Amino acid sequence: MTTSTSRVRVRPARRANGALLAHLRRGAIALLFGAPGAALLLLMSVYPMVVLVQMSLSDVTLSDILTSWPWNAFANFRYIFDSSTFQEVAAQTVIFVVVVLVATMLAGFIVALVLRSPRGFSLVTSTTLVLVWVMPPVIVGSLWRFLLSSNGAVNSLLLALRIEREPTAFLALPGTALGAIAAVTVWVGIPFASLVIKSAILDVSEEVLDAARVDGANSWETLTRIVIPMIRSTLLILAVLTVVGAFKAFDLIYTMTKGGPGTKSATIPFLGYVTAFQSYQFGNAAAMSAVAMAFILILAVLYIVVTRKEEKG
Repeated sequence: MTTSTSRVRVRPARRANGALLAHLRRGAIALLFGAPGAALLLLMSVYPMVVLVQMSLSDVTLSDILTSWPWNAFANFRYIFDSSTFQEVAAQTVIFVVVVLVATMLAGFIVALVLRSPRGFSLVTSTTLVLVWVMPPVIVGSLWRFLLSSNGAVNSLLLALRIEREPTAFLALPGTALGAIAAVTVWVGIPFASLVIKSAILDVSEEVLDAARVDGANSWETLTRIVIPMIRSTLLILAVLTVVGAFKAFDLIYTMTKGGPGTKSATIPFLGYVTAFQSYQFGNAAAMSAVAMAFILILAVLYIVVTRKEEKG
């Protein structure tokens, strides 16, 4: 009787030990496979951010970039926030991001509604949009710099339609340079936005749409009260990605205007590049980049939160 009772007690203990060993084995395997990725992430992402923060709190110029960096606390941040150039560029960045966000989301939604029907026109247009989306930004910027020049196709068309009397140097005027870059950014972003929104709309159940029609809802009511609320999380994620893409825009600015005339078409990341590699004020440039990085991190956290809510939903 005692022997059988002890055997019963030993078997659960063995099972518990076996489960613990299996759990530890799975954890060790996961750690083994995850360690290279974690090390690469630390090396390529975390370490540069730490160096960036250290540089933003130091007085770093061309003369001491390879030596020790004199500590100056928040002097670089005070300098850039007191700088009229930085204030102007920061305002331009906000305007640029808002314009790109609103125009991309609105145009992408309209294009998605047009292309949701599986017709030949939709297939050809979707293929064209994908080709526009995958074009390298350098090629896109060079193409539109040619099209928007004084003797480019855009001015030729406007002159032929008698919309303007003389050519306009869109990329050389302070009032149009940033708007031209924003327009090209929207042109590049529409394909991705429309394809994402189209996929989300196609996921809406036809039974729900049929029930809305039976209840007497018209197309506008169906769109605003059923479709948009059901794809709201997708729209929010797309908006966050669009803002991040617009905020860190660099390629189009560099290839089309190089931030000019002056800094009238520059954004905060591009101003940081100019400050670092033309003025060689690496500390001030690092402070600008730190401000940009903080903004991107906030958007990244928002993106993660929204994504997790969507997965739970």
